[in-house]
Amino acid sequence: MKKKQMTAILLAASMVLGATACGGSGGTKNTNENTEQDQAQEQQKSGSDATELTLLMGNDWVDESTELGAEFTKVIRQYEEAHPEIKITLQGASQQDIKESFQTAALAGGGADIVTMDNSGHAIDLAAMGLLYPLSELTSAEELISQYQEGPLNSGKFQGEYHSVPWYMDCCGFYYNAERLKELDLEVPGTWEELADTLKVVKDAGYGGIITYQSAYAFYSFFYQNECPVIDTNGEVPEVVIDNEVGKEAWDYICDIIENGGLVESFKEATTWDKVYESFANGEATFLLGGDWCAPGIDKINPDLDYGITTMVEGKTQATVLGGWTWNINTNCKNPEAAYDLISYLNSESGDSILAVEGKISARKDFDYAKALEGKERLQVFTDEFPYTCARPAVINEKVIDELITNAILEVDYGRASADEALASLTAKLRENIQTNYQ
Repeated sequence: MKKKQMTAILLAASMVLGATACGGSGGTKNTNENTEQDQAQEQQKSGSDATELTLLMGNDWVDESTELGAEFTKVIRQYEEAHPEIKITLQGASQQDIKESFQTAALAGGGADIVTMDNSGHAIDLAAMGLLYPLSELTSAEELISQYQEGPLNSGKFQGEYHSVPWYMDCCGFYYNAERLKELDLEVPGTWEELADTLKVVKDAGYGGIITYQSAYAFYSFFYQNECPVIDTNGEVPEVVIDNEVGKEAWDYICDIIENGGLVESFKEATTWDKVYESFANGEATFLLGGDWCAPGIDKINPDLDYGITTMVEGKTQATVLGGWTWNINTNCKNPEAAYDLISYLNSESGDSILAVEGKISARKDFDYAKALEGKERLQVFTDEFPYTCARPAVINEKVIDELITNAILEVDYGRASADEALASLTAKLRENIQTNYQ
């Protein structure tokens, strides 16, 4: 463990030492008798002493041909007008490639100054490699806690240090085919027992049950509803607890749904969200587990579908899994103070118009939910879930954790393993992964 920490510290130190002071923060003295105002005007004209910041975002955010990209770019230009000493360059990458793209460049001593990351553990991996600038150098933990929701903030916490600034948040909700439930004289299920009973009636009527993205994302909710964190991260070394009593209960419930035909056949091919939308919008699935981003995808395929959205079913407690994106500052950034100021601006009310394009919800505690949801009232359910939304385990290489859980679910879905066999194998692999990353 200490060896890993020292490696990360040395790596970060080498990157910082290799970077020169940022232009604009300490330029050469003016030998003429110009006033500071005249000097600033000369710098603005020449641009030689401007602070340059590069943002690496998902492609949709920087594509000015779309409403989202146009609004984001407009807000960026407004910031530049208010801060003429700052010049901002926007870069785009696919959501699948953004982490690897940034990681490769940062390890080589470069990379964008600011990068957005999915809050599913990406920041933890980068922080463990010493690639993210610690926020304690820029603000206090108390200030961050006062500003942002706990779940999104903790998604970027590694070894007691915050490395990510939350941007927007979402969570997993429960979509249902309202017309079908009415046809079968069924109520919307609200508990584990009700969901299991409803799925049986749906199946007996010849309809499909649940569709969701082929990952551990939605399934984490069932563990959290049974008060099992899957991996306990309270200690110095994370502990796998998926096989404890409450974890096994949650796993057995998931497997019972699978073994009783509760997942639709297309789940086996649902490796993109588009395939999830298609299954639900075209009537194969009666239920969909997913976030607020699913609604536009469903509406695009079948605008006439009569469906509703409600909170995830309740187990021992109400719980759902956190989603969303964060801002992260590169440890190679020459002016992290300027980067943090830009992030603070984009996260303020000045940047709310960006999130409003798609009805996304800021992770700020003072965010006006009602205003953001005007005209999008059916998405209110997701803000209702925020008080009991839980982040995925904050562990190194969470992507592999997700893959291991997903593969275990598929083993049961394909009939290759029983629930007990799959859980035993999964637990061993999870513990081996944790040991490898934290030894």
